[in-house]
Parts: sequence; C-alpha cells; structure tokens
Amino acid sequence: MSAMKRRARRNAILVGTALLGLGSIAAVASSPSVRTSFGAAYRAFRDPSLLEHHEAAEATPTGRMPVIDENRLLDAAIAKDFEKASEGDFEDPDGATLASLSMPDLRVPITRRTMRFVRFFARTESGRTTFGERFQRSGRYRATIEHALREAGLPEDLVWLAAIESGFDPRAVSPAGAAGLFQFMPETGALYGLDQSNWVDDRRSIKRATTAAVAHLRDLYERFGRWDLALAAYNTGVDNVLRAMSKAAATRPAGQTGPITFAELAQQKLLPEETANYVPQIVAFSIVANNRARFGLDGVSPEPPLELGELAVPEGTRLRTIARAAGIPTRLLREYNPELLRDRTPTFGGDYVISLPADRVQQTLAAFPAYLENERVDDPGADPAADPGNPLARPRIEEVEGLDDDEGALPPRPAPLGRNRLPEFVPPGGPVAIGSVAGFGPTVGAKLPVMMIGGGVGWQRPGAEDPFTALVASQTQGASQQAAAKAAGGTALEKSLGFIPPAQKLEAPPDPFQRFVLANGIVVKVRPDPAAPRVAITVRIAPDEGKIVGGVSDAPGEAGTGETRHTITVNKRDVDLGLELAAGRLRLLLSEASGTQLAGLRRLSATPRRRALEMAPYGPAWLALGDALFPAGHPLEGRVLGAREDAIVARDLLLTEMLAEERSPARASVTLIGDVTKERIEQLAGRLLAPLPPALMDNPIGPHPREERLTVEQAVPSVRTLYGWIAPGEVDLPNHAAMRAAMWILSSAKGGRLDRALVEKGLAAEVKAMLDADRSASVAVVEVVPAVPHEMIEVEAKLDAEIDAFVAQGPTAGEIATAVAHLKAGLKKELASAKGPIAQNAPMVANSARLRQALAPGATEALMAEMDKLSVAAVKAALRKTLVRSQRVVVTTVPKK
Repeated sequence: MSAMKRRARRNAILVGTALLGLGSIAAVASSPSVRTSFGAAYRAFRDPSLLEHHEAAEATPTGRMPVIDENRLLDAAIAKDFEKASEGDFEDPDGATLASLSMPDLRVPITRRTMRFVRFFARTESGRTTFGERFQRSGRYRATIEHALREAGLPEDLVWLAAIESGFDPRAVSPAGAAGLFQFMPETGALYGLDQSNWVDDRRSIKRATTAAVAHLRDLYERFGRWDLALAAYNTGVDNVLRAMSKAAATRPAGQTGPITFAELAQQKLLPEETANYVPQIVAFSIVANNRARFGLDGVSPEPPLELGELAVPEGTRLRTIARAAGIPTRLLREYNPELLRDRTPTFGGDYVISLPADRVQQTLAAFPAYLENERVDDPGADPAADPGNPLARPRIEEVEGLDDDEGALPPRPAPLGRNRLPEFVPPGGPVAIGSVAGFGPTVGAKLPVMMIGGGVGWQRPGAEDPFTALVASQTQGASQQAAAKAAGGTALEKSLGFIPPAQKLEAPPDPFQRFVLANGIVVKVRPDPAAPRVAITVRIAPDEGKIVGGVSDAPGEAGTGETRHTITVNKRDVDLGLELAAGRLRLLLSEASGTQLAGLRRLSATPRRRALEMAPYGPAWLALGDALFPAGHPLEGRVLGAREDAIVARDLLLTEMLAEERSPARASVTLIGDVTKERIEQLAGRLLAPLPPALMDNPIGPHPREERLTVEQAVPSVRTLYGWIAPGEVDLPNHAAMRAAMWILSSAKGGRLDRALVEKGLAAEVKAMLDADRSASVAVVEVVPAVPHEMIEVEAKLDAEIDAFVAQGPTAGEIATAVAHLKAGLKKELASAKGPIAQNAPMVANSARLRQALAPGATEALMAEMDKLSVAAVKAALRKTLVRSQRVVVTTVPKK
C-alpha cells in the first residue's frame, strides 16, 4: 500500500506541473501576435518528430514550461527538410534500405521532404488513390512523351512532370489559363510555337505540346545546368529563380563560393512554397512509379497507349465525318485531338493534319472521300458557335520547397528542337565572377512568360476533396472550411507530410547598384567590389530600359527582351580605356538608328510602293504630300504614304521603326562591376558618354510647321486635291484612337459629314477622309474631287467651314458609338487573320496583321480597349491638335495642258 501511495503522489505532482505548463502556453497564446502561429508550435511540441527536433524541454526553476520559439523551430525544420535523406526517413517496416530502391534517372538529390511525399503516395489511402489514378492515365501518353525525351537527350523520368502538372489530362485547364498535359500558360505556349485561336489550342495537343514541353525543359536545363533549378523555373518562372539566387548570393558568408543550389534556396525560404514542394513531388512520384512492386502498387495497370496515326483532311471538315470514315466514335476522335475546340477542323489555312488510331488510317483513307462528298458543309466564314467550356483540371499538389545536384552536360542538341529560346544568363553564385554578384540576377535575366502554379495565379487552391487540402487549409479557409477539410482526411495527411507553415513574405533584395542618368538618357550603374580582380563593363540596349530610370532596382522581367549586350573586362587601372571602348561600342550601335540611316532604310523598304505611285493616276500627289510632310532632316524622312498596305513593305518598315525605337540612348545602359567608385565613373562618363547625341525618335513627332501648297501636273482627266496633316501615331494611343474615329465620322461609307456637306449638295464629285496609320506618327488626309462646274477654291471654302465646325463642336456621342463599332469590327477581323494558321495565298491585310501581331503583340487589343474609352471631349481635343489649317500641306493635281 505504501508503494501505491508513493506512485499516486508522484503522478499528482506530474499532473500539476503539466497544468502549470499548459497555463503558461495559454497565456502566450492569448497574445494576438502569437495566436496565428500557436497551432504550428503546439503541433511541433506535441510531436517533435514532425520538426526533427529531439531535444527534451526542460522545466524552469519555477516549474513553468519555457516559452517555445516556434519560428526558430520551424525554420530549423524547413532547413533540415531539404537535407539529404537517410535510412530513417524511409521508415520501411520490412527493414529495406534506400539503396534497395530503383532510383529515377532524373538526377535530383533525394531529401527528407522527397521521402515525405514518397510515404504519402505509397502509404496513405488518399495518396495511393491519387498515384493509382494518375499512373493509370499515364499509359495513354507515356510512350509518346518518353520517345520525345529520348530524342532530346533528356531523362525519361521527366515524364512524371505531367503527373504533377495535369494528372495526365490533356484537357486540364487552370482558372489562370494554363492548359494541357504540361500546363502551358498562353505566353509560354506562344514562345514555343503553340497555336492558340478560337479553333485550335495546341497546348492541349498530345504531340505538339509534348514537343514544346521537351524543348522548354531542355532550354531551362541548358541555362541552369541543374534539374532541380530547371524544374523550379518551369514552375515559378526564370526570373523568380534568378531573383532568389541573387538574394542567396548576397547573404552568403564572405569567401563562400560555388554554385547556389535549390536546397539552399529552399532552406532559406527564398522560393514560393509551391515551388519548394513541386520538385520533391515529381521525384517522389518517380520513385514510387519505379518501385511499384516494393510499395504494393503493382496491381495498378496503365491504360493502353494511344497509337497515333495522322491524316490530312480539308479545312472545315466536321469531326463526325472523319469519325464515321474511320469507324470510331466522335468522342474517341476528340480524345486523339484534344486541341480541337470546335466540331470541325479550322475553316482556313489549308489542309489540317488530324490524329486518329494508327490502325484506322488506311480505312479512313479509303472511306473518307465518300463520306466527305455527302457531308453538308456550312458557310466556313460563319461565326463559330461558342465553346461549350473548358473542363478544369484535377486539383494539383499545392505547397513547395526543394532540391539539388546534377548529371552534367546533355548530349548534342537535336536539330528538331531548334535554338534555345531563352536568353543567355549566368546564374548568380556560379563560378563566373560577374554572375555571383548579389542582385545581378534580374539584370542578366530576361522577361519571360512566367508559369505560376498555386497561390491564385496558376492553379487555384484545391477544394476539401483534394487529398492535399490540409497543406493549405489553414492559410485560405475559414474555421468551418478547415473543419470540413479535416473531416476529409486532412489530419492524416498533415501527420504524414509534416506541418510546415506558410513562408514569410519575401522583401525585395536591396539594390547593390549606384545609379545616375546622363543628359542624353544613358543610364550608368556602378557596383563597387574592391575584392574583384578585374572590372566588368557591360554595354546594354534594351527596348524597355527606360522603365527603370530612377528606379531602386531592376524589376523582374524589365530587362532582356530584345536586348543587345556586350561585356568587356579590364584591369582596374584601365577603367578609362574600358569605358572609352564601351562608348565606342554604343556609338556604333546607336548610329544604326541615325537620321540618315533610317531615311535610307525607309526609302529602300518603300521602293515598290513609290514606283507604283509614280505610275498610278494621282499617285505623284501622294508622293509629294509625304515628301512635304516629312522633308530631309525630319525624323520620319523617307516615309511613303500607304506603304503599309503591302505586307512585304510593311514588314521592313515595321522593323525599321522598331530599330529606331531600340537604338536610343534613353534605352541604353552601361554597368560597371569591380574596384571602382561612383565619383570616378561619373567623371569618366561625363567625358566619354555624355557627348553621344540623343536619338531622333526620342521626342514626339510634332505638327507640320506651316501651311504649304504644291501643284502636280499629270495626264489625268480632272482636278483633285489632297489635304494632309501630321496626326498622332500608334504610340500615342488615346489621341490616335480618337483620330481614327474622327476620320471615320468625316467620311464613312454611310453618309459621313463631308459627304453630306459636299457631295449631296453637288459641290464635290467625291470626298474621302482617311488616316494613314504608323507607329511614330500618322497622316490625316482628306481627298476632294470638285464637281463640274464648281472650282476647287469654292469647294475648299465649304470644306474648311465644315472641318472648322467639326473641330469646334466635336462629334456626337451617337457618331462616336457608330464609328467605334465599325472600327472594332475591322480590328477583330485583323485579329482573326493574325491568329490563324499561315496561309501562303492569304490577302495582304492578313499577312500585315500577322506581322504587326508578331512585332507589337497586344497592340491591336490595346487599340480596341482605348476605343471603348472614347468620349466627345477626347475626340475634340485630338481634333484641335491635328486639323489646324496653318499646319497642313495641300497638294493639287491638275491635268497637263
């Protein structure tokens, strides 16, 4: 009995101590600053194995439990989670070792977090179900993807990237617009040549999307040299990875060298959580797929592969006609061609290559003509029916943080992949000194389409039915929703994967560069580094360099697009010589856009148009009008009106104008990194760089300085007069849109103002108003043919009165609405022709639209959006600046005597 009493007394003391500890914890939890993360600390305290923290908590002399520094514990847990996995992380009940597993050919280090996902896919009920469904679907596409990977010299286990991206569902579409097996965002798909229109979305295509994904993965690996970093960039974007590497390089201890690894970024929480989990998920899925028998999943059988055959069919062919000829359901034909968004192939662009079962190709070839002959083909120009809707993809794993080490160089790049589409850059922390400079990553990177997954950008947060809900429920859901997620099995999953709280919001790294801007617009950036053995001087011209003038740091993606960069390294005593060479290089680059050079290029490009006008009736008047508005020495010298109507001429002229915009000191920068000082560089730059003249195109194009009248004699039957003004160009979008609407109102095909004032009253036989559009400046033209017996002077007086009234009063709201509707209809036709497949014999307007879309993507859409904002006041303001009588050129063509 005495022993039992002693035991009871000891238990009572322990209970009392525990209650004191709980009271202390409750007091801490009552603080608002601690309450949000108290759940994580409590889980860590209840189950130290979740955080790999095995030190026993000691009581204070007062008997109270110590306050837990949960942030320190969780940071330590995250860091340890990306250490190399040990046998203990395998936790195999049969005593097997990690060495007994068949590892994937994807050379990425196996970390503790990877093994957490292995345990999820292999041991939990929800994980095994998820693995089984995705592995089963993989059979349909795996052979095609693995063949493409082999041909590109890439690890075949990259096939499992599609398991994490889309669950092997080519129809998967995220709320943010990512689509297909490999979840290409629209911009990334366009970069790799995937057609996207109202008829076809090649991101869903089995073959074409696979080819694009393989090329993108190879491009990423060639740039980063490591598969974990390449996969991270596939997930979150190149710029985000480079920015994280730059911050890691800046925080490294002095003297530490070597490449920055993915594990280092993940341990420091420099990457989004989605990315830190994304790579371990792919590797874990690959491990389980290669060891299905070991984990008791060998009963999961993949579906039979899709044996793809191909057949060219006429444009606009109905899918049901092809399916009947092949003897298969239309549903099956759609599964072979998930990229087709309508009930037929595109109605333009020639024959379309369609996929169908390989064993049905011969039957289809034999039966197709008979079925096609009996098919009722609707008007191919009719507006297609609305898309019935895109099915959303299966929910995807959300969280992230991740990995390391690689296999070295790839085999030679196969020719079918083409060139690497990503700009060259040196990842920060690498062996090259210039690449290890903190903060240099965003500067040497490039603006690329960013593929984000999770966090509301790509894949949205999953619902309660998703097996990975527990990882994000506490961040995005309310109390009732969290309870529902727990009821769906979240607790078991949380126990399996470990509880990792959301990472803290990253602050932008401090800008390591000291900047100043010269009077001519050149940006000079200096990063003093006394330890550097040499000074690196980089000359760069980028179209968007002007965006960062006066900024604190290079924003992600604000550098690299279309840039020209040259770097020279010199000894620190030769900085003046290096900067002189940099100035010479800039002078040569900028000279490509001098006034004389650009005028010569415009004349050369517009030669076909000029020759055609010389021979055409009234054509010399158009040449005279253009030469008078843009004389020698004018920034647009050499421009010929109407030249952009010819697709070939438009191509060269658009390239010329882009050259003029890019080769500008305002878009140039000189960066110096090494043992230099800002004061010394300012002195040298004032002597060597400041004398470079500003570009002609840097200032807006002004109106014609005076009224000018010209007369042209030609063998024509009657007098005709052109009135021309310099109008806002496409770069001045609000005023340009206003002038487009105004000129349509003056002379529309359905009774414009000038038509009512001159033609209907018998003063003029014909009157037209038009806007010859261009990037830097447009030309507003009114063409008038006087009616017999009226003289031109009489018609001009009435014309001037009508234009003056229009400028003073402006259009009505109804006129603007009608003009916008008609103009937008025309722009929509341009967009349709620009996005369709290339047609060899397409009309010139279609090819011109394609060119404009390629050189200025989004410009047409922006113009349409600006037209929706037009108001009477906006049009009146544009008219007052443009249709000024003292700023016009008048060219009259008279018959030869």
